[in-house]
Amino acid sequence: MLPVSVIIPARNEASNIGRLLESLTTQDPPPGEILVIDAGSTDDTGKIARAYGATVTTRR
Repeated sequence: MLPVSVIIPARNEASNIGRLLESLTTQDPPPGEILVIDAGSTDDTGKIARAYGATVTTRR
């Protein structure tokens, strides 16, 4: 099975993104990569995503 890339657009999702990433990282098999496209969040969205190993790109 080929690894899957997951791309998540997000803005100010600190209260939700942890649950999503926890679900993704516990799948069998887990995604090959998780990319979060942060659309200028003013909360901890990016910080939380990085804590789960996601690659975060910020777009403003």
